[in-house]
Amino acid sequence: MDFDLSEDMRILQQTSREFALKELAPAAIERDARQEYPVDAMNKLGELGFMGVMVPEQYGGSELGMLAYCVIMEEIARWDASVALNMAAQNSLCLGHLMVAANEEQKQRYVAPLARGEQLGAWGLTEAGSGSDAASMRTTARLDGDEWVINGHKIWPSSASVSDLTYLTVCTTDPDSGDEGIALIHVPPDSKGLSFSQPLEKMGMCWTDINAEIFYDDVRVPKENRLRGPGADAQLLHDIVGIGRLGTCPYAVGAAQACFEIVVEYTMSREIAGKPVRSRSLHAAIVGEMAQRIDCARAFYQRVSDMQRTGKFGRPGEPVMLSKSSAAHNYACDTAIWVVNKAMELMGSYGYAFGYEIEKYYRDVKILQLWLGGPQRRSLDTALGYYSFEW
Repeated sequence: MDFDLSEDMRILQQTSREFALKELAPAAIERDARQEYPVDAMNKLGELGFMGVMVPEQYGGSELGMLAYCVIMEEIARWDASVALNMAAQNSLCLGHLMVAANEEQKQRYVAPLARGEQLGAWGLTEAGSGSDAASMRTTARLDGDEWVINGHKIWPSSASVSDLTYLTVCTTDPDSGDEGIALIHVPPDSKGLSFSQPLEKMGMCWTDINAEIFYDDVRVPKENRLRGPGADAQLLHDIVGIGRLGTCPYAVGAAQACFEIVVEYTMSREIAGKPVRSRSLHAAIVGEMAQRIDCARAFYQRVSDMQRTGKFGRPGEPVMLSKSSAAHNYACDTAIWVVNKAMELMGSYGYAFGYEIEKYYRDVKILQLWLGGPQRRSLDTALGYYSFEW
Protein backbone atom coordinates (compact mmCIF):
# COMPACT_ATOMS: atom_id res chain seq x y z
CA MET A 1 0.00 0.00 0.00
CA ASP A 2 1.21 3.51 -0.84
CA PHE A 3 0.65 5.72 2.20
CA ASP A 4 1.42 8.90 0.27
CA LEU A 5 -1.76 10.81 -0.53
CA SER A 6 -2.52 11.47 -4.18
CA GLU A 7 -2.72 15.02 -5.45
CA ASP A 8 -6.52 14.85 -5.42
CA MET A 9 -6.50 13.66 -1.82
CA ARG A 10 -4.15 16.47 -0.82
CA ILE A 11 -6.48 19.00 -2.40
CA LEU A 12 -9.40 17.42 -0.52
CA GLN A 13 -7.39 17.54 2.70
CA GLN A 14 -6.59 21.21 2.17
CA THR A 15 -10.21 22.03 1.33
CA SER A 16 -11.38 20.28 4.50
CA ARG A 17 -8.77 22.07 6.58
CA GLU A 18 -9.64 25.49 5.21
CA PHE A 19 -13.34 24.91 5.79
CA ALA A 20 -12.77 23.73 9.37
CA LEU A 21 -10.44 26.64 10.16
CA LYS A 22 -12.90 29.20 8.81
CA GLU A 23 -16.28 27.72 9.75
CA LEU A 24 -15.70 25.50 12.80
CA ALA A 25 -12.63 26.46 14.79
CA PRO A 26 -13.49 30.10 15.64
CA ALA A 27 -16.72 29.27 17.47
CA ALA A 28 -16.09 25.71 18.69
CA ILE A 29 -15.67 26.61 22.35
CA GLU A 30 -18.54 29.12 22.26
CA ARG A 31 -20.91 26.54 20.71
CA ASP A 32 -20.03 24.16 23.48
CA ALA A 33 -20.52 26.77 26.19
CA ARG A 34 -23.83 27.99 24.74
CA GLN A 35 -25.08 24.42 24.27
CA GLU A 36 -25.81 25.27 20.66
CA TYR A 37 -26.59 22.70 17.97
CA PRO A 38 -24.41 23.44 14.89
CA VAL A 39 -27.17 23.86 12.29
CA ASP A 40 -25.19 26.17 9.98
CA ALA A 41 -22.08 23.99 10.14
CA MET A 42 -24.06 20.87 9.24
CA ASN A 43 -25.68 22.64 6.28
CA LYS A 44 -22.29 23.74 4.98
CA LEU A 45 -20.84 20.25 5.39
CA GLY A 46 -23.70 19.05 3.23
CA GLU A 47 -22.98 21.66 0.57
CA LEU A 48 -19.38 20.45 0.37
CA GLY A 49 -20.54 16.85 -0.08
CA PHE A 50 -19.13 15.77 3.28
CA MET A 51 -22.38 14.33 4.61
CA GLY A 52 -22.42 11.58 1.98
CA VAL A 53 -18.76 10.97 1.19
CA MET A 54 -19.19 7.33 0.14
CA VAL A 55 -22.59 7.74 -1.51
CA PRO A 56 -22.83 7.68 -5.35
CA GLU A 57 -23.44 11.01 -7.01
CA GLN A 58 -26.79 9.83 -8.40
CA TYR A 59 -28.07 9.71 -4.81
CA GLY A 60 -26.70 13.09 -3.79
CA GLY A 61 -23.30 11.99 -2.47
CA SER A 62 -19.77 12.86 -3.48
CA GLU A 63 -18.68 9.21 -4.09
CA LEU A 64 -15.13 9.73 -2.86
CA GLY A 65 -14.58 6.47 -0.94
CA MET A 66 -13.37 5.40 2.49
CA LEU A 67 -9.90 6.93 2.33
CA ALA A 68 -11.38 10.30 1.39
CA TYR A 69 -13.80 9.99 4.30
CA CYS A 70 -10.86 9.38 6.65
CA VAL A 71 -8.94 12.36 5.26
CA ILE A 72 -11.96 14.65 5.71
CA MET A 73 -12.81 13.29 9.15
CA GLU A 74 -9.29 13.90 10.47
CA GLU A 75 -9.48 17.55 9.49
CA ILE A 76 -13.00 18.15 10.84
CA ALA A 77 -12.25 16.39 14.15
CA ARG A 78 -8.98 18.28 14.38
CA TRP A 79 -10.85 21.58 14.69
CA ASP A 80 -14.16 20.56 16.29
CA ALA A 81 -14.53 16.97 17.46
CA SER A 82 -18.17 17.35 18.39
CA VAL A 83 -19.26 18.57 14.94
CA ALA A 84 -17.29 15.67 13.48
CA LEU A 85 -19.52 13.27 15.41
CA ASN A 86 -22.61 14.48 13.56
CA MET A 87 -20.85 13.98 10.26
CA ALA A 88 -19.69 10.50 11.30
CA ALA A 89 -23.12 9.37 12.46
CA GLN A 90 -24.72 10.45 9.19
CA ASN A 91 -22.04 8.94 6.94
CA SER A 92 -21.23 5.61 8.52
CA LEU A 93 -24.17 4.60 10.70
CA CYS A 94 -27.29 5.84 8.98
CA LEU A 95 -26.13 5.99 5.35
CA GLY A 96 -23.94 2.92 5.76
CA HIS A 97 -26.99 0.72 6.24
CA LEU A 98 -29.03 2.40 3.56
CA MET A 99 -26.49 2.26 0.76
CA VAL A 100 -26.03 -1.48 1.20
CA ALA A 101 -29.60 -2.58 1.78
CA ALA A 102 -32.10 0.03 0.62
CA ASN A 103 -34.08 -0.56 -2.55
CA GLU A 104 -34.27 2.09 -5.27
CA GLU A 105 -37.36 3.78 -3.81
CA GLN A 106 -35.77 3.91 -0.34
CA LYS A 107 -32.53 5.33 -1.73
CA GLN A 108 -34.39 8.15 -3.43
CA ARG A 109 -36.53 8.76 -0.36
CA TYR A 110 -33.88 8.50 2.37
CA VAL A 111 -30.35 8.45 0.96
CA ALA A 112 -30.44 11.54 -1.26
CA PRO A 113 -31.60 14.09 1.36
CA LEU A 114 -29.26 12.60 3.97
CA ALA A 115 -26.23 12.61 1.64
CA ARG A 116 -26.89 16.22 0.64
CA GLY A 117 -27.14 17.22 4.30
CA GLU A 118 -30.67 18.53 3.79
CA GLN A 119 -32.09 16.30 6.53
CA LEU A 120 -30.83 14.31 9.49
CA GLY A 121 -31.18 10.62 10.22
CA ALA A 122 -30.68 8.69 13.45
CA TRP A 123 -29.65 5.09 14.17
CA GLY A 124 -31.00 3.43 17.28
CA LEU A 125 -29.04 0.42 18.59
CA THR A 126 -28.12 0.82 22.24
CA GLU A 127 -30.52 -0.04 25.05
CA ALA A 128 -30.18 0.13 28.82
CA GLY A 129 -29.34 -3.59 28.87
CA SER A 130 -27.54 -4.09 25.56
CA GLY A 131 -25.14 -2.35 23.22
CA SER A 132 -23.21 -3.91 20.37
CA ASP A 133 -24.45 -7.28 21.71
CA ALA A 134 -27.59 -6.73 19.66
CA ALA A 135 -28.89 -10.26 20.24
CA SER A 136 -29.65 -9.22 23.85
CA MET A 137 -31.89 -6.29 22.90
CA ARG A 138 -35.50 -6.12 24.05
CA THR A 139 -37.02 -3.65 21.58
CA THR A 140 -39.42 -5.83 19.60
CA ALA A 141 -41.11 -5.71 16.20
CA ARG A 142 -44.25 -7.80 15.68
CA LEU A 143 -45.77 -8.24 12.24
CA ASP A 144 -49.47 -7.42 12.22
CA GLY A 145 -50.86 -7.76 8.70
CA ASP A 146 -48.89 -5.33 6.53
CA GLU A 147 -47.38 -3.40 9.44
CA TRP A 148 -44.62 -3.79 11.98
CA VAL A 149 -45.65 -2.91 15.53
CA ILE A 150 -42.62 -1.76 17.50
CA ASN A 151 -42.33 -1.55 21.29
CA GLY A 152 -39.27 -0.75 23.35
CA HIS A 153 -36.71 1.82 24.40
CA LYS A 154 -33.42 3.09 22.97
CA ILE A 155 -30.80 5.30 24.60
CA TRP A 156 -27.85 7.38 23.32
CA PRO A 157 -28.61 7.60 19.57
CA SER A 158 -26.99 10.64 17.95
CA SER A 159 -29.55 13.17 16.65
CA ALA A 160 -32.33 11.59 18.71
CA SER A 161 -35.27 14.04 18.88
CA VAL A 162 -33.80 16.25 16.11
CA SER A 163 -33.75 13.78 13.22
CA ASP A 164 -36.33 14.91 10.68
CA LEU A 165 -36.19 12.01 8.20
CA THR A 166 -35.83 8.56 9.75
CA TYR A 167 -35.02 6.64 12.92
CA LEU A 168 -33.34 3.48 11.65
CA THR A 169 -34.24 1.18 14.52
CA VAL A 170 -32.45 -2.04 15.43
CA CYS A 171 -35.00 -4.38 17.00
CA THR A 172 -35.88 -8.07 17.23
CA THR A 173 -38.77 -10.11 15.92
CA ASP A 174 -37.92 -12.84 18.46
CA PRO A 175 -35.68 -12.14 21.49
CA ASP A 176 -34.78 -15.84 21.74
CA SER A 177 -33.60 -16.34 18.15
CA GLY A 178 -30.37 -14.30 18.22
CA ASP A 179 -29.15 -12.96 14.88
CA GLU A 180 -32.07 -14.49 12.98
CA GLY A 181 -34.45 -12.25 14.89
CA ILE A 182 -32.59 -8.97 14.34
CA ALA A 183 -34.51 -6.49 12.18
CA LEU A 184 -33.54 -3.05 10.84
CA ILE A 185 -36.65 -0.93 10.35
CA HIS A 186 -37.23 2.66 9.25
CA VAL A 187 -39.39 4.65 11.66
CA PRO A 188 -40.52 8.09 10.45
CA PRO A 189 -40.07 10.86 13.06
CA ASP A 190 -43.80 11.69 13.07
CA SER A 191 -44.90 8.12 13.80
CA LYS A 192 -47.67 7.78 16.37
CA GLY A 193 -46.33 6.32 19.60
CA LEU A 194 -42.77 7.58 19.04
CA SER A 195 -41.53 9.91 21.79
CA PHE A 196 -38.28 11.22 23.27
CA SER A 197 -36.74 12.23 26.56
CA GLN A 198 -35.03 15.53 27.15
CA PRO A 199 -31.47 15.56 25.75
CA LEU A 200 -29.03 13.76 28.03
CA GLU A 201 -26.39 15.84 29.77
CA LYS A 202 -22.83 14.63 29.18
CA MET A 203 -19.22 15.41 29.99
CA GLY A 204 -18.35 16.12 26.36
CA MET A 205 -20.01 16.47 22.96
CA CYS A 206 -22.36 18.87 24.72
CA TRP A 207 -25.37 19.67 22.55
CA THR A 208 -23.40 19.74 19.33
CA ASP A 209 -24.30 16.06 19.35
CA ILE A 210 -27.77 15.55 20.82
CA ASN A 211 -28.46 12.24 22.53
CA ALA A 212 -31.82 11.37 24.02
CA GLU A 213 -33.88 8.32 24.91
CA ILE A 214 -36.35 7.04 22.32
CA PHE A 215 -39.60 5.36 23.37
CA TYR A 216 -41.63 3.12 21.07
CA ASP A 217 -45.21 2.53 22.20
CA ASP A 218 -47.07 0.42 19.63
CA VAL A 219 -45.38 2.33 16.81
CA ARG A 220 -46.77 1.10 13.47
CA VAL A 221 -44.81 1.30 10.22
CA PRO A 222 -45.33 -0.37 6.81
CA LYS A 223 -43.98 -3.88 6.34
CA GLU A 224 -41.70 -2.69 3.53
CA ASN A 225 -39.83 -0.39 5.96
CA ARG A 226 -37.68 -3.35 6.99
CA LEU A 227 -34.32 -3.21 5.21
CA ARG A 228 -33.64 -6.84 4.38
CA GLY A 229 -34.91 -9.86 6.31
CA PRO A 230 -33.98 -12.66 8.76
CA GLY A 231 -30.22 -13.17 9.02
CA ALA A 232 -29.43 -10.54 6.38
CA ASP A 233 -30.29 -7.65 8.71
CA ALA A 234 -27.91 -9.04 11.34
CA GLN A 235 -25.12 -9.44 8.79
CA LEU A 236 -25.57 -5.83 7.74
CA LEU A 237 -25.56 -4.68 11.37
CA HIS A 238 -22.27 -6.47 12.05
CA ASP A 239 -20.75 -4.89 8.93
CA ILE A 240 -21.80 -1.42 10.06
CA VAL A 241 -20.25 -1.98 13.49
CA GLY A 242 -16.97 -2.89 11.74
CA ILE A 243 -17.18 0.14 9.46
CA GLY A 244 -18.04 2.36 12.43
CA ARG A 245 -15.04 1.15 14.40
CA LEU A 246 -12.71 1.88 11.50
CA GLY A 247 -14.44 5.23 10.93
CA THR A 248 -13.73 6.24 14.53
CA CYS A 249 -9.96 6.06 13.96
CA PRO A 250 -9.44 9.24 11.88
CA TYR A 251 -11.74 11.01 14.30
CA ALA A 252 -9.46 10.09 17.23
CA VAL A 253 -6.27 10.80 15.27
CA GLY A 254 -7.55 14.20 14.18
CA ALA A 255 -8.27 15.20 17.78
CA ALA A 256 -4.85 13.92 18.87
CA GLN A 257 -3.15 15.86 16.07
CA ALA A 258 -4.88 19.05 17.19
CA CYS A 259 -3.70 18.62 20.77
CA PHE A 260 -0.18 17.89 19.57
CA GLU A 261 -0.07 21.09 17.52
CA ILE A 262 -1.49 23.18 20.36
CA VAL A 263 1.07 21.90 22.85
CA VAL A 264 4.03 22.25 20.46
CA GLU A 265 3.19 25.91 19.98
CA TYR A 266 2.43 26.55 23.65
CA THR A 267 5.65 24.93 24.91
CA MET A 268 7.67 27.11 22.55
CA SER A 269 6.49 30.34 24.23
CA ARG A 270 6.21 28.99 27.79
CA GLU A 271 9.56 29.00 29.59
CA ILE A 272 11.11 27.17 32.52
CA ALA A 273 14.18 28.89 34.00
CA GLY A 274 14.69 30.96 30.88
CA LYS A 275 14.34 28.12 28.40
CA PRO A 276 11.29 27.00 26.34
CA VAL A 277 9.48 24.07 27.92
CA ARG A 278 9.81 22.00 24.77
CA SER A 279 13.59 22.42 24.81
CA ARG A 280 13.85 20.60 28.12
CA SER A 281 14.73 16.97 27.46
CA LEU A 282 12.07 15.54 29.76
CA HIS A 283 9.30 17.49 28.04
CA ALA A 284 10.73 17.06 24.54
CA ALA A 285 10.63 13.28 25.04
CA ILE A 286 6.90 13.50 25.77
CA VAL A 287 6.33 15.61 22.65
CA GLY A 288 8.32 13.10 20.61
CA GLU A 289 6.28 10.19 21.93
CA MET A 290 3.08 12.05 21.04
CA ALA A 291 4.27 12.28 17.43
CA GLN A 292 5.24 8.60 17.37
CA ARG A 293 1.87 7.41 18.65
CA ILE A 294 -0.12 9.65 16.31
CA ASP A 295 1.84 8.52 13.24
CA CYS A 296 1.46 4.85 14.24
CA ALA A 297 -2.29 5.23 14.80
CA ARG A 298 -2.69 6.93 11.43
CA ALA A 299 -0.65 4.27 9.58
CA PHE A 300 -2.61 1.50 11.35
CA TYR A 301 -6.05 2.74 10.35
CA GLN A 302 -4.93 3.58 6.80
CA ARG A 303 -3.69 0.00 6.40
CA VAL A 304 -6.99 -1.42 7.67
CA SER A 305 -8.90 0.97 5.41
CA ASP A 306 -6.98 -0.39 2.43
CA MET A 307 -7.70 -3.97 3.51
CA GLN A 308 -11.39 -3.15 3.67
CA ARG A 309 -11.27 -1.46 0.26
CA THR A 310 -9.85 -4.54 -1.48
CA GLY A 311 -12.48 -6.91 -0.08
CA LYS A 312 -9.88 -9.69 0.01
CA PHE A 313 -10.21 -10.24 3.75
CA GLY A 314 -13.96 -10.68 4.00
CA ARG A 315 -16.84 -8.43 4.92
CA PRO A 316 -16.30 -5.63 7.51
CA GLY A 317 -18.31 -7.60 10.09
CA GLU A 318 -16.60 -10.94 9.55
CA PRO A 319 -13.85 -12.12 11.97
CA VAL A 320 -10.69 -11.02 10.13
CA MET A 321 -11.78 -7.50 9.21
CA LEU A 322 -13.67 -6.95 12.45
CA SER A 323 -10.50 -7.97 14.31
CA LYS A 324 -8.42 -5.40 12.42
CA SER A 325 -10.90 -2.53 12.71
CA SER A 326 -11.41 -3.27 16.41
CA ALA A 327 -7.66 -3.20 17.08
CA ALA A 328 -7.22 0.01 15.08
CA HIS A 329 -10.13 1.60 16.95
CA ASN A 330 -8.63 0.71 20.33
CA TYR A 331 -5.16 1.92 19.37
CA ALA A 332 -6.39 5.22 17.93
CA CYS A 333 -8.53 5.98 20.96
CA ASP A 334 -5.83 5.00 23.44
CA THR A 335 -3.50 7.31 21.52
CA ALA A 336 -5.94 10.23 21.56
CA ILE A 337 -6.64 9.89 25.29
CA TRP A 338 -2.93 9.58 26.11
CA VAL A 339 -2.00 12.56 23.91
CA VAL A 340 -4.65 14.91 25.29
CA ASN A 341 -3.76 13.90 28.85
CA LYS A 342 -0.05 14.59 28.27
CA ALA A 343 -0.90 17.86 26.51
CA MET A 344 -2.78 18.98 29.60
CA GLU A 345 0.18 17.99 31.80
CA LEU A 346 2.62 19.98 29.64
CA MET A 347 0.36 23.03 29.71
CA GLY A 348 -0.41 22.77 33.40
CA SER A 349 -3.33 24.85 34.66
CA TYR A 350 -3.68 26.51 31.25
CA GLY A 351 -4.52 23.15 29.73
CA TYR A 352 -7.24 22.73 32.33
CA ALA A 353 -8.71 26.18 31.74
CA PHE A 354 -11.50 27.20 29.38
CA GLY A 355 -10.25 29.05 26.31
CA TYR A 356 -7.18 26.91 25.69
CA GLU A 357 -9.10 24.14 23.87
CA ILE A 358 -7.30 21.22 25.49
CA GLU A 359 -9.98 20.83 28.16
CA LYS A 360 -12.66 20.46 25.45
CA TYR A 361 -10.69 17.76 23.64
CA TYR A 362 -10.17 16.10 27.02
CA ARG A 363 -13.95 15.92 27.49
CA ASP A 364 -14.77 15.04 23.89
CA VAL A 365 -12.36 12.20 23.09
CA LYS A 366 -13.29 9.82 25.91
CA ILE A 367 -16.60 8.82 24.32
CA LEU A 368 -14.74 7.64 21.19
CA GLN A 369 -13.29 4.86 23.30
CA LEU A 370 -16.63 3.87 24.82
CA TRP A 371 -18.98 3.54 21.86
CA LEU A 372 -19.47 0.54 19.55
CA GLY A 373 -18.77 -2.02 22.23
CA GLY A 374 -16.07 -0.44 24.39
CA PRO A 375 -12.37 -1.37 24.54
CA GLN A 376 -12.81 -4.74 26.24
CA ARG A 377 -15.33 -5.99 23.70
CA ARG A 378 -13.10 -4.79 20.86
CA SER A 379 -10.13 -6.63 22.36
CA LEU A 380 -12.28 -9.76 22.45
CA ASP A 381 -13.24 -9.24 18.79
CA THR A 382 -9.56 -8.73 17.97
CA ALA A 383 -8.74 -12.15 19.44
CA LEU A 384 -11.65 -13.76 17.56
CA GLY A 385 -9.93 -12.79 14.31
CA TYR A 386 -7.14 -15.23 15.15
CA TYR A 387 -9.03 -18.17 16.70
CA SER A 388 -12.60 -19.00 17.67
CA PHE A 389 -13.79 -19.64 21.22
CA GLU A 390 -16.94 -19.48 23.35
CA TRP A 391 -17.14 -16.37 25.51
